Amino acid sequence: MDNKQDRIRSMNLILRVMQLFGLWPWSLDKEEQWTLLGFLKRNYRYLLHLPITFTFIGLMWLEALVSSNLEQAGQVLYMSITEMALVVKILSIWHHRTAAWRLMEELKISPDYALRSQIEVDFWRKEQSFFKRFFYIYILISLGVVYSGCTGVLFLDYYELPFAYYVPFEWKNKRGFRLAYGYDIAGMTLTCISNITLDTLGCYFLFHISLLYRLLGFRLRNLRDIQDDIDFGQKLRNIFQLHQNIKRLSLTCQKIVSPYILSQIILSALIICFSGYRLQHVGIRANPGQFIAMLQFVSVMILQIYLPCYYGNEITIHANQLTNEVYHTNWLHCRPPIRKLLNSYMEYLKRPVNVRAGNFFAVGLPIFVKTINNAYSFLALLLNVSK
Repeated sequence: MDNKQDRIRSMNLILRVMQLFGLWPWSLDKEEQWTLLGFLKRNYRYLLHLPITFTFIGLMWLEALVSSNLEQAGQVLYMSITEMALVVKILSIWHHRTAAWRLMEELKISPDYALRSQIEVDFWRKEQSFFKRFFYIYILISLGVVYSGCTGVLFLDYYELPFAYYVPFEWKNKRGFRLAYGYDIAGMTLTCISNITLDTLGCYFLFHISLLYRLLGFRLRNLRDIQDDIDFGQKLRNIFQLHQNIKRLSLTCQKIVSPYILSQIILSALIICFSGYRLQHVGIRANPGQFIAMLQFVSVMILQIYLPCYYGNEITIHANQLTNEVYHTNWLHCRPPIRKLLNSYMEYLKRPVNVRAGNFFAVGLPIFVKTINNAYSFLALLLNVSK
């Protein structure tokens, strides 16, 4: 009944894309690492990201540093800060690549998380399908931001790059523009796909753990139909064991996703601030393509902050809901030892469950609201300074 591929069905294609873009290991087989193919697979990520991703981001920051005024710097700072969050994400997943691989494999094949009834299988498939559809749309919208910006500049009467960066040669001519424009598209495509797939991976870990807490709640509620004390006690112990495993998974997930969620939230206020500042200077009549691309960019950035906060909040909500599920069990008809066990379990459930970004704050919807408020405050300050 439990198809192991179904457990992570929404991530199968995403993981393949991440492998192609050097963000997910091809294999952890130690014997293969000593072969030529293993060497190429292990170092492929550097060959791809060093000449494009990191060089492109460095040129963006160089353009910001050599800008002569705040308006010119604002045209590139909003994207430069965004790319700095990407650098943290890439370095983080490279550092935790083994832990992330093992976590995904455990979620996929471990018998501890096997689905035990058709109801659980149907529930799991439905939630996984919804996650997959939603994030495919998110990925398409994000790519749309890049290519709408790249397309818009082609209709201008003068040469302008869709996403500014320092070009070490004269590019305001036909041949130079083609070279600079081509590298711009290549750099933005690679960084965009890297950014959104890493966001999807982090959100998926949070989403999967929240599903396991919901599954735990279903099994607690189903205990009300069990009359036999021995069977009740055995299933209750299985639930305790599953809960311990989920707590361990939560800590592993926090270790993997905490660095880049922290960087994303810290930098997002500045990103939205400079994006709003640039919208003030991009006229819809003068450059409609760039204006629409900027509106899309701001929308995607807000969504990029909201998604990990939402899924982190889901973990907290469904973990706290377990106390109510214990009340729905048939605990009044249990023997005193089982009731004492349930009472101890409820005391254990009083401990708050959340995923923390570093040791600074819990990932949840309150931090999303604070981030948006900070972005508005920074924007108001920047507009006053500009005037």
